[in-house]
Amino acid sequence: MNPAITFITLITLITFTMALSEPAAPPPFESPLVINPAFEHITIAADSDFEACGVADFDRDGDLDIVCGDTWYESPDWTRHPIGLIRSVGGYRIDFADVPMDVDGDGWIDVVSCSWHDRGVFWRRNPGTPDGDWKMQIIDRPGNMETAIGADVDGDGRLDFVPNTVNATVWYSLSNGTLVPHMVSADRGGHGVGVGDVDGDGRPDILGPDGWFRGPEDPIKGQWVFHADWNLGGAGIAIIAHDFDGDGLQDIFWGMGHDYGLHWLKQGRHTDGSRTWTRQTVDSSWSQAHGLVLADLDADGIPEVVTGKRRHAHNGHDPGGEDQLTVCTYRFDRDQGRFVRTMLANGGSVGAGHYPVVIDLDGDGDLDVILPGKSGLHMLQNRRTPHP
Repeated sequence: MNPAITFITLITLITFTMALSEPAAPPPFESPLVINPAFEHITIAADSDFEACGVADFDRDGDLDIVCGDTWYESPDWTRHPIGLIRSVGGYRIDFADVPMDVDGDGWIDVVSCSWHDRGVFWRRNPGTPDGDWKMQIIDRPGNMETAIGADVDGDGRLDFVPNTVNATVWYSLSNGTLVPHMVSADRGGHGVGVGDVDGDGRPDILGPDGWFRGPEDPIKGQWVFHADWNLGGAGIAIIAHDFDGDGLQDIFWGMGHDYGLHWLKQGRHTDGSRTWTRQTVDSSWSQAHGLVLADLDADGIPEVVTGKRRHAHNGHDPGGEDQLTVCTYRFDRDQGRFVRTMLANGGSVGAGHYPVVIDLDGDGDLDVILPGKSGLHMLQNRRTPHP
């Protein structure tokens, strides 16, 4: 596929076409950084090598701050405040997620994380002072974890913690000042996880690389029934469920976390009412799409998939591991019946790490993109004029 690359500015839409069979690009730091003119690139911490981040008001001053690994950055000048020492093992930090949650219910936002090497789910308690010690508490050790997402699995209006555990499927809810594990399957996991309503019954389901678990009426006590509807391979996080083509059925979008390619499954129906899935390639020009988020970045009412290349996901040994970094969106054009790519950043040191965060960080009415990774912590600040 040879998708169009569109640059959205405040007053113009300029379309470029790129051949997806170009020779391999030079390593990231030898490639000049090109930023979509609709965004301003802000380097939060060039020396950060943590691959996850989170956004919340950690000091309760009314502004959104950023947490990334061993530091939280105070808005608006991104003043650094230490959280605590975090080990490095074999080119990785033992911090594979930074999900903001008030675990102990004291009104201060804490940080919940997980790790591959220690196999643990743990949280760091916000001390309530700018430079206090964030004490770590281990909750569980379910197995090796790639990263985690925050999603409301039980429908109580609060985020739950959903790690990508490769040997099991489990999620954690807040209860009585701690995180409580809920085992969906003790022996079925894999590379990739997501939460979405696959069957359209109004209840969250849990998606994995080889199928999905149907959410029961009672997600804590009920049985999660597995449906082996697909085989995605080593998927990125999150696996996204959304009705892209507007036919009333939830489709599936994912990237390959350690290989080239982004793909989607179009959901359909047999004459007997059973589900069908038609697989199509979205883009095969870059690799290591490890973090994916669904958000309406351009405020046109149609959400896009926001994603980007993870720097050295396997220390450069993956296919395309030394290719240049990229951050982009994919919007489904229903007239053309395909996804259209918009480049946000290309080259340089701006990638997407484990998981990008898309949020109105500066409170101006549009969505910004916060990007962690082994090549620094960056922000793409949206320049779009807010709608009245």
